[in-house]
Amino acid sequence: MNKTLILSVLIGGIYGNISTPIAIQPVTAAPLPQLERSLAATPATIEVLTPGAEPRRELKFRPAANSKQTMVMTMGMSMDMSMDNNPLPKMPIPKMVIKTDLNVQKVDPSGDIHYNFAYGDIKVISEKDTPPAMLAAMQKSLKSVAGIQGNLVINSSGLIKSKNIVLPKTVDPRIKETLEQFNQSIDQVSTQLPSGMLGVGGKWQVNNVIQSGGIKFNQSAIYEILEISDIGMTVQTKITQSALPQDLKLPNLGKDVQAKLTSLNSTGEGQYRVKFDSLLPIAGKLLLNTNSKMSIKVSPKEPLTNVVNNIAINLNISDK
Repeated sequence: MNKTLILSVLIGGIYGNISTPIAIQPVTAAPLPQLERSLAATPATIEVLTPGAEPRRELKFRPAANSKQTMVMTMGMSMDMSMDNNPLPKMPIPKMVIKTDLNVQKVDPSGDIHYNFAYGDIKVISEKDTPPAMLAAMQKSLKSVAGIQGNLVINSSGLIKSKNIVLPKTVDPRIKETLEQFNQSIDQVSTQLPSGMLGVGGKWQVNNVIQSGGIKFNQSAIYEILEISDIGMTVQTKITQSALPQDLKLPNLGKDVQAKLTSLNSTGEGQYRVKFDSLLPIAGKLLLNTNSKMSIKVSPKEPLTNVVNNIAINLNISDK
């Protein structure tokens, strides 16, 4: 297996196979009864930094049983990469548009919210100079995502308590990484609410350790209320992520291949509208930039190859 192919599998495993051609190597479809989403490795800590101005309100999600919501997420991505200080050609990556339908099954007396979700129509929008082979591979692979369903339980503060996706047996195993990227993006734009009363200018910080995409990393998010009413609020957020050096255990890498993450740092910011009777934002945007460094070794006889990767992700959310 050559270094270019190794690198494609490596980056694809970390970033959900979105940044590289999904059909880069043949994989035989196998039964995948369900995909458990990687939740926080440790419980999140939530700290109120300032309560904000009066009047203040308690922040809680309170959707009604049998209520429905549709969220449309558009994901754009750009990537710059180099191997041993040699820049690789920049590849235009298509945008993806995915629709998610949510249905609240029930709300427990404790406030826990149970809901089903299903991925609807998925579109792949070609960028200028996008290689036709990449576009065709993404369209073919992502087509099987439409109709996939799952369920999730969160509490009234937005903490995800359990989440899984039910996959048909015929789904390509590589879709697992793509779905994980979608799930992580949804998690990044969802909001964990603090206890207590907050008003305009109120700020809180959420810190947690997350295991996702083969990487364990720390995430810190600061939220600020720009506008609030009994119905909902407009929130501004700033996100930072970092990871310590660690071995990477990713699918499709041969047994002789060694891959190690040496550093990862991300910064992001966004703004979105939250309604207290809905589980996900009804409108908003998030920009996330990630810089990572890693090394790969194809075999014991081969020297290390050092890889630097810069990825920018642009998410836009609407309810139509």
